[in-house]
Formats: sequence, C-alpha cells, structure tokens
Amino acid sequence: MSGKRIVIDASVALKWRLRDEEATQQADALLEDFLAGKLELLTPTLFDYEIANALRVAVTRQRLSEQDAAAALADFAQYAIVRCDFLGIASRTFHLSGQHQRSAYDSAYMALAQAQGVWFFTGDKRLFNAVGQALAWVKWLGDYQFDAVPVPDTAPPQSPSG
Repeated sequence: MSGKRIVIDASVALKWRLRDEEATQQADALLEDFLAGKLELLTPTLFDYEIANALRVAVTRQRLSEQDAAAALADFAQYAIVRCDFLGIASRTFHLSGQHQRSAYDSAYMALAQAQGVWFFTGDKRLFNAVGQALAWVKWLGDYQFDAVPVPDTAPPQSPSG
C-alpha cells in the first residue's frame, strides 16, 4: 500500500457499472489502483444506501438488468472500502451542508475527507462545480490521476470551517 487514501462517493463507484456515464475510464483507473492495493478508499456508511438506491433506479430506468444490479450490489459489498461511521462526522456534515448549501448526503462525504485530511473524488459534476473552487480537496473524477493524489501526511491540514 502506498499510503494514499481518498474518499469516494457513490457516484464514483456507480460508474464502475453504469457505462453510459461520463468519466468511466477514470473511474476504472481508480478501481484498478484500489484493487492493486495502491489506494485505500474511504466512505461514510451512507455509501451503501446510496448504491442500493441508485442500482434500483438504474433497473427501473432499464439502464441495468435486475441480475446485473444484484451482481453489482454483491461486488460493492465485497470491496474492502473502509466504511466510516457517520456519528464521528455528523457535526462537520451539518456545518458544511449549511456553509455550501449542499445536501447532508453530499456533505457527509466532504466532511469525511476533511476530517481525514484527504482528497474527495466525486463523479457528480453538479456537486464538484458547486464546491470545487471553494474546497480545493474536492476533486472531479474526470481529473483522477494516481500520481497526483497526495499521501495524507503531506496534505495541508484542513480547518473544521472548510
């Protein structure tokens, strides 16, 4: 393990299966780096709920078959993505949500990254466009490059205010 860690949201992981999405090549590269042990992935426990919901919506909209969605759900459960408890970031989530006028769901990912002092990658272009300039550690998945990801010890500390 290189010591590189990042937070990802459900939009990143969903691109591993929803191939009609933007930035799937970068999502695949991120997954390959993770599976090769070069990158540790962190996410709040909310991730699993968002994945299940998005897969159900994808089936309803005929973007995935029921079988493919069930297989994806099983795969996501098997990945050794570190799920972090929400209670430790609840206050920070609430603060970021108000400060940046984002949902508590989106803000939970940002709060975890801020608390850990690591970059947060999102595949949600609206989220990135809304906060990316104000929060330099929020990154668009389409810009993912392993070599650019800092080792957490070298990342500048983040203040709780964002």
